[in-house]
Order: sequence, then C-alpha cells, then structure tokens
Amino acid sequence: MNWSNRLDKGEENLLDNHSTRAIRGKPNLNQRYCISFLLLLFLLAVSRTVSADYLSLTGAETAPNIAEFAFEDEHLLLTLEISIDDAHHFWPALKGHENLNRLVAEADKHSNINVRVKTENGVHDPVDLRVTAATRSPRYSPFAGKIDPRTGRKLPSMPEDKQVLRVYSRYDLGGADKITVIPPLDLTGFSATTIGFISRHGAMPVSNYAYLSHSVTWRINRQDPWQTQVINPRIQRQLRFPLHSYLYIQPREIRHEIIFRPRDMATWSNKRFDAWLTLDDPLESQFRTEALEFLRSRNPLAVDRNAVEPQAIEIHFLKFTSTGFLPLQDNESIPLGALLIGYRARFPVEGLPQNVEVDWDLFSPFEERVPSLIQDPAGPFPTQLTPTIPTIEWQNFLTSYDEPTVNPVTLDTQRLTLSGKGLGALVAFTVLGVCIFRLRNTRNHVMALATPALGIILSVALAMQNSLAIPLSAPASPDSEQFSEIIYSLLNEIPDAYLEQESTEFERSLSQLVSEQALKTTRDALDPIFRPLTITGDHGYVSQISNLRIEALEQTSTGARQTYRALCTWQTRNEGPFWGHSDRKLLDIRAMLDLEEHKGIWKIAGFTPITIRESVEPQKTWRQDTQPANGSTQTGSTANATPRQ
Repeated sequence: MNWSNRLDKGEENLLDNHSTRAIRGKPNLNQRYCISFLLLLFLLAVSRTVSADYLSLTGAETAPNIAEFAFEDEHLLLTLEISIDDAHHFWPALKGHENLNRLVAEADKHSNINVRVKTENGVHDPVDLRVTAATRSPRYSPFAGKIDPRTGRKLPSMPEDKQVLRVYSRYDLGGADKITVIPPLDLTGFSATTIGFISRHGAMPVSNYAYLSHSVTWRINRQDPWQTQVINPRIQRQLRFPLHSYLYIQPREIRHEIIFRPRDMATWSNKRFDAWLTLDDPLESQFRTEALEFLRSRNPLAVDRNAVEPQAIEIHFLKFTSTGFLPLQDNESIPLGALLIGYRARFPVEGLPQNVEVDWDLFSPFEERVPSLIQDPAGPFPTQLTPTIPTIEWQNFLTSYDEPTVNPVTLDTQRLTLSGKGLGALVAFTVLGVCIFRLRNTRNHVMALATPALGIILSVALAMQNSLAIPLSAPASPDSEQFSEIIYSLLNEIPDAYLEQESTEFERSLSQLVSEQALKTTRDALDPIFRPLTITGDHGYVSQISNLRIEALEQTSTGARQTYRALCTWQTRNEGPFWGHSDRKLLDIRAMLDLEEHKGIWKIAGFTPITIRESVEPQKTWRQDTQPANGSTQTGSTANATPRQ
C-alpha cells in the first residue's frame, strides 16, 4: 500500500522515528507543546476528515451569537448574527417574542445597539446600522459535539436554530490606535450571553474564533496590518510568525517549502515596503523573478552528507485565512501586507535517505525564531530554528518501513501442502511397509525389527526438515471472493505507481497493472482519483483503499486472454501535505473496471469512473495485513456466484 501506511508498530514509534536538531525551551513550555500536540492528535483521530492547518480548539465558532470585527481604513465594520432568544440582550427595550420578522422590524427602529465601542477619543456610536433577517452562515467546526479529552465533557454543537438577526454596523474611529469593544454585560461584569468573535485588519486575520466573555481591546498598526493584535495573550491568531520552513521526506522526493512575507523580501533586498500596495500582474512577475534569484542559492540541502541541487523550484502566492494557507485565485486582488510568498524546491531521490540536513540562513529582523516542521512517513514533527541553532536535521530511524514497489497481480495457484510432521509420518509408514514386505520370511527377528526402525528414524529425520507442496489444477474461472482479491490488489498497487516522479518510471510501474493497449486512456481516467487535487491546488496521493464492493460481474471473453467486467464501489483516503497544510479527504468511488488475465497475470484493460464524491459515512478501515477474502470486501447479489459468460 502507500508509503504513509507502511509502519506496522503503531503510534508508540511516532516520535522515536525522528531525530532533529532544534532549540530547547524551558521544560514547562515543552510540556505544554507536547500536551497540545497529543491533544491535537487525539482530536484528529476522532474527526472523520480534516482539511485545515489551524483548528480552533475553543469551540467559539459554535456560539449562538457571532460577532465579526473588520478594521477598514478609519472604520470598524461590525457584523453580528444574533439568536432570536438573545435579541433582548442587544436591544433591552425590545419586546420579547419569537416572530423573526417582527423582531427585525422593531430592532431596525433603533439607531444603536447594546455594544459599546470605546477609543482614546471616547465612546463611538454607529454611523450606520441595519438589521435584517438571515440564515446562519456556515462555519467550519470539526470537533463540534465531540468529547473534549481534557475535561471528558461534550464540546458544544452547532446551533440548531438557523434563522438569526443579522446586524451591519459601521463606526468611525477617527484615527484611534486602541479600540475596545464591550458586549452586553450582566451584573457580574461578564457577557450576558454567549458570543463568539473573530477579527481581521483589511485582508489579514487578527484573531481566530474566541469567546467574547467581557471587553476586548485591539492595538491597530496602520503601517503593517500583520502587527495589529488583540491585547490579550490568550486571544491571538495561531500563525504569529510569518517566516516558516516545511521539510517533507517522501519515498521518491524531498521537498523543502518556505513561506515568507514581501516585507521579509524587502528587508533582505534593502528595498522599501508598502503594506497597502495592491498586488497586480507586473508586481507579481517582479516578486517571482526576485524571489527565484534570491533563494536559489540559499538554505543549501544535503542528502546523506552530500550537497544536492533542486531539480525544480517554484514560486506560489498565498494568503492566510482563519483555517490556514490558501493559494490566490486568478486575478485576485490583495494588499501586500496580507500577501505571503511560497518557495518550493524539489529534490528527487530513489528511496528514503538516511540523513537530510538544511543549513538555514534566512532570519527576519522582526522575529528571533523560525517555526519549522519535518514530516516523514511516521508523521509530522514540529521544531524551530534560531541564529544559534540554524540547522534542520532529519535522521532515518524508521525500523518498520518498506519501500513502495509495484508488483504484478496474480491469482495464487491452489496447493496441497504437507507439513514436516505429516511428511515424516508418510515416509515412516512407507519405509515400514517396505521393510515388512522384504523381511517377511527372515528368521532373524532382531534384524527384522532393527532394520525398519533404523530406516524409519533416518527417513523421518530427513523428511521433517522440509514440507511438500502439491500443486492442484486451477479453476476455469475465479469465484467472487477471488475477484475481490484481484480487484483490491490492483487498486492497492496503483497508489505506489503514482508515487513515481519520473515519467518513464511511472509508466513502467503502471504498465504492470494496466494493459499496454489501454495504458494512455486508462491513465487519464485514473488521474483524478489517484492524483487528487488538494485544497492548496497541489496534487496529493491515495493513502488507503477500503470498503471494496462488487455490484456486478460478468465474463466478456474467453480464450488465451480472458476478460471480465466489474461494477465496483470503494473508498479512498486522500492526503496531501503542502505549505504546512494537511489536507485529508475520504471519497466514495463508483467505477466500471475491465479486467484482463493473460498467463496468470491480471491487469486493468479499461477504467470508467461513474461517480466521485466526498464520503458522508465514517470509514471502516482495514488492517494492512488483512485481505478482502477475510471479510473486508462485500459483494453484491450479482457477484455471489461464478461470473456469467
């Protein structure tokens, strides 16, 4: 199966499979990082699919009331989604009733709302306030309704009511740099209702979802929105350091990815930086050329102590959202203060090396450390770089890893196997019979007994050292269980072929599973499934095949080349680690497979995908040593008998 699933010993070897050289902080800080990392692993295990780099662990996105703060120029734009049951907290004079339209009509008559905005210039009233009826905006919350392992309590679920009051308000800040927002408070000084909030400055996220339990204050930096922050160490965006390093160790490729800001590039090149300048085509071309020229010779990488040059280098333009990095869309306009530049260097390898080192020489004067992540088949391992410890080092300590190889799929010949004990017993009875027949007329009883005894002892001693396999005649056509094994084996081998980076090696590997006559057309049909696109726009891989089911099966031709047609469904688990983003998806596949058997080797002669959609059911995984014949494959009613001709 795919290289990421070739570890047999489980999670206890996860951290032992890495060796990194990184800065070590205080013990209590390391313990907090360790606890957070283990907590994240647990939550990922209970979540069906995860497609975000940065996940909110507060659950504030599930609050019944949501506030979105956006700082634009000299204004604060506040968007509120208010539950019908909590409307009276925001308009104390509002008469309580459950009719949404009546609530909206009454609330819209008010020129203010029970949310105070204060600056050093005083309290500000909204210069524009509108109230409408709306449907809740969809929000990503992978852990909603699940058990929190820290407390053993159930995490909040998404609100059941879908209709809310939506409030649009605008405040004139008058050039203030420090803004405080006070929600509706109770007598104890805390929020009178549950409110979740998120904030941004221009296109730059400032904070992830958090609870607005009392007043919250922002310090605005109009020169660089990246420096705008909430004055509360517990409420920050999860990406605080703009400069990042990601080292991916894969069976056929080592990939080093770097993320940095245009401000870093301007600092390294001694150029001026304007955070509010908008990215356009000429500026994009300029950044691409300068970044390639500047980074081509930086951060040298060595494989097994030998310096290597990248086979390919790329420049990508990214933006940071509340859930991680995303590539810019075509012709998307974004200010340079919110823009991120991604540099990727690819180094081909024939297999996993024993050692990889990167000498990091890019540091920003704005931050003293660079977060780094190393990911190999055992999983990710976070670390960090400093001017005193500038080396990223990976050592191969994988003890239960097998290199991905593609093998032809054959149907094993049925054999009658005699073990050593059984073979010894057969030889003993044979020798005894021969001796009795030959010595039946002798008068020397000692010789009559000693000779067969000695022969039996020697024969049994020799026979028990071996076993005997007697081949049996193969059936005219495989049964449904054998077809399940054949199809599963073919689907299971294809991801290993798609790991190959060289086109000639890829075609050679795929030709062992696909007939030569249909190689081109079948490859085009297989690409969307086995080379899936990730949320970052890159190509991922299939890490697991499961839940194979044969809906229909028929034989289409006989002779030297037997052909069959099967209608199948199965699930694929797709993964793609790029730019620190771990994109995981579970897909349901339904396809028609044409199978061909020649001289005992099975190949795909045609592949027609019917449906490819994201799965809504939890995946039932197979163990890596489990074959479909052991019950993991289901067969439909038309596949319960020998294929019809």
